[in-house]
Amino acid sequence: MDKNSRRLILLFSLILVVIPIVIFPNRLGLPLAGGSAVNMLYEFLFYGFVYFLFRRETTLAALMVSSALTLVYRMALGAAFGLAIIIMYGLGSSVSFSLGMTKYLPGVILHVIAAPFIMRPFYLSLAEQMMPAGKEKTSRAEPASKPVIYPNNIPTKYQAYPAVNEIAVGGGTANDRREEAVPNSVRAGAQASAYTADENQFERAVAYLGELNAVQMALLVDEEGLLLARYDRNGDDVEMWAPLAIMLRQACRDLLERFEHKESAERIDLSTHRIRVILRRIEHVNLMILADRDIDETIHIRIAQAADMVRKYMSERYSPAMFARAEERYVSNS
Repeated sequence: MDKNSRRLILLFSLILVVIPIVIFPNRLGLPLAGGSAVNMLYEFLFYGFVYFLFRRETTLAALMVSSALTLVYRMALGAAFGLAIIIMYGLGSSVSFSLGMTKYLPGVILHVIAAPFIMRPFYLSLAEQMMPAGKEKTSRAEPASKPVIYPNNIPTKYQAYPAVNEIAVGGGTANDRREEAVPNSVRAGAQASAYTADENQFERAVAYLGELNAVQMALLVDEEGLLLARYDRNGDDVEMWAPLAIMLRQACRDLLERFEHKESAERIDLSTHRIRVILRRIEHVNLMILADRDIDETIHIRIAQAADMVRKYMSERYSPAMFARAEERYVSNS
């Protein structure tokens, strides 16, 4: 859960403490309740039901842990309310805390209803982390559109990089061929091996991000702004969006150099009134995501998992010299 979500939880918590203070001691026609374990059980089940509606692809453990912590959070709200009426009305501490946590129904009902909605970001983050490996992808519905797997007969500049040991280049030793195999500058006659969706982790990484309905596009781009993999939900012009990753990184680099910080941005997060663009640097490639403005912050968890897939695939299939040469050209041109 990010810092902004924590700040919102704190803000709404203060509001929930203030509202009952305004109406206290008016009970709005409601009696004083008795604190019982049965009422707390009903409250616990209510939280679990609401959280299940928020996200149905979850685990029982995530529901139980989140519901228990929400119950603790609600009791903390009641304790804060009890402390406030001690200060304002001079009541005894035992009576005040009892009213705030269990007996003063206008405040208790308000806190119970609002608590799971305020704690929703925490629950979604916890549910994502507690999802068993491999279960999430099989339990969710298929994404609205399939990731595009490039055939062998499209232009070379839009193909995923072939594995170095599968490039057919005449002359030289194997080591020489690896050193000369630079991204997007493969000699004439070079043939890329055909990867299926199950084999190409670049495609699987962007498709994994595309499982979130708020993600409209996910692109994996090399240092020259050329596509390695893509996920596109709405048929947008990816050729227009792909170079934006390099443009954003270069703009940030130029800005930082003005202040003698000659470094490249590792992550860029831009928001407009309607969309959000997230750019993540993954070693020698760039992951760019175009999403709805109100996408949940748990997107960063998926980005981290997709980045791990990309790193592993690069380490297994590609020579570091390929990307090193491409990055040298990019830095020298900039």
